[in-house]
Amino acid sequence: MKPNQVQVITVSLTGTLAAISIGYLGVQFFGKNAMYMIATGMLGLGTGGAIGQILVEKRQQRVVQTQLKQQ
Repeated sequence: MKPNQVQVITVSLTGTLAAISIGYLGVQFFGKNAMYMIATGMLGLGTGGAIGQILVEKRQQRVVQTQLKQQ
């Protein structure tokens, strides 16, 4: 596995765990609807971070162009 893939997986898992923990605390203090809003926001942040890292990785890949020989 590439180091960037490990980083993307780590960010995704961290975002998911943060969403669960903040959602749990949200329901304890603010109620069920607040839990859903906070969990959705944290999940969105985690997903956005993972997608952003994938896009940056794709931009940094070297592009090799080849030319066809004419007969």
